[in-house]
Amino acid sequence: MKDEIKEEKKDEKLERKKLKRRERAEKRQHKHMGISLRWFVTFLIIVLCAGIMLVYSLMSSRLYVQRYQEQLEKNVMAQAEYLKNNLLENHMTLDDPQDLNLRIEGVATTFYGRVLVINREYRVIKDTYGNHENAQIVNPDIMAVMRGQASEKISKKDGYLEYITAVKQEQDVQGVLVIQASTDSLKVIERRVERRNWLSFALIMAICIGAAWAIGNASSRGIKRINQQMEIAGEGQLETQIPVRGFKEFKQLTERYNATISKLMVIDSTRQEFVSNVSHELKTPITSMKVLADSLIQNESADLAMYKEFMTDIVDEIDRESKIITDLLTLVKMDKKSAAMNIEEIKINDLLEVILKRVTPIAKSRGIQITYESYRDVTAWVDEVKLSLALTNIIENAVKYNVDNGWVKVTLNADHRNFYVKVADSGVGIPDDCKEHVFERFYRVDKARSRDTGGTGLGLAITKSVIQMHKGSIKLYSESGEGTTFTIRIPMKSDASVDTARKEGDAE
Repeated sequence: MKDEIKEEKKDEKLERKKLKRRERAEKRQHKHMGISLRWFVTFLIIVLCAGIMLVYSLMSSRLYVQRYQEQLEKNVMAQAEYLKNNLLENHMTLDDPQDLNLRIEGVATTFYGRVLVINREYRVIKDTYGNHENAQIVNPDIMAVMRGQASEKISKKDGYLEYITAVKQEQDVQGVLVIQASTDSLKVIERRVERRNWLSFALIMAICIGAAWAIGNASSRGIKRINQQMEIAGEGQLETQIPVRGFKEFKQLTERYNATISKLMVIDSTRQEFVSNVSHELKTPITSMKVLADSLIQNESADLAMYKEFMTDIVDEIDRESKIITDLLTLVKMDKKSAAMNIEEIKINDLLEVILKRVTPIAKSRGIQITYESYRDVTAWVDEVKLSLALTNIIENAVKYNVDNGWVKVTLNADHRNFYVKVADSGVGIPDDCKEHVFERFYRVDKARSRDTGGTGLGLAITKSVIQMHKGSIKLYSESGEGTTFTIRIPMKSDASVDTARKEGDAE
């Protein structure tokens, strides 16, 4: 028994490890992004990329315009330096050298602007526009440069860049040179860059819309595929499986759907088999009764003894039919999720003793010896009626399917969480190919022997259902011709028992 408890504990540890792994897997699945969140993140990334690209484009365009302006300023300053040198060589006069006039006109043409040469008396000696020649100009910036308060002044005004610089000979200001360069080319460049930026933004938005359409179309296609298959399954066609493809969420959904359909197919097959078995089991006693009744009717010379014999057989068949129907109703009640559990605290030792007293007369009639060994007192929160039914089925089977003059050994043990009931016998045993079916409804290892012992093939199915309702487990160890051992593990306190205890405490 200690070895069995150790094995049960190992199995519990394995089950707990599996449960933990399943919980971790579920947590990892929950951490994965859903489709809606993935869409949001995708669009957010695309919008951020679009914004970054747009900002980068604006900054680059501004930088390009700024560099163009700086280059324009450098060119203006270089041309101004060249003209100042020529003016100093000619002592701020334009009387003789025709080339200097041409150079000044050429600079004005190059910059699509205007050039003014002003002497120290603030008189304009050259104006490429020809509007202010020989006129005096009073301008704050020109006066500041002329007085030496600043060596040069540069400013960007509406439509042009103005550069004012002093014409000095050593430290003596001889005059002022003013160059006004057109900035229309800057505006053209700014408009061109702005148009390019908007085209880039439109392209990015088109990509966003395309990505949204692609994701939405892929999502709806997966949903439509699953929905169509569900409609087909709803019509009763469960054979077709959905190919696993698409988004990760759709793959998981498809896998679960296929697994559910597979389980439904198994359930449907089991249901059909169950109905077939029920029909067969209920029909067999009726057929026997009809045969017996027909025999009596056709036998005109039947005496009273024959009538009694046949009627006794008919009563036996009726009892058998009644037992089958009772067991079926018991199973139906067990299968209901809302099946009531009358949980109470009972002593398992006393329960086993009562069951053994009921079974002992049957065992003695065949010379079978029953021994009971309890390692400790065990008190547990269980449904006494249901658990009594389950344990009675196991112990009665150990007697019914035993050899004459054999033995049955029942042991009870417990640890800090569960109690264990072990039922071993010296019976016929169970073949390996039948072990996984013994808990199925109407399954019999030896059909002829089962009917002879009055079995319905539902006892072990009821037993397993009761144990599962108590959150326990039942295991089978058997060899053909060498006996059978059933080990039952049931928690001494389940969730239902805790709730019952709380209710009783509240009632007190």
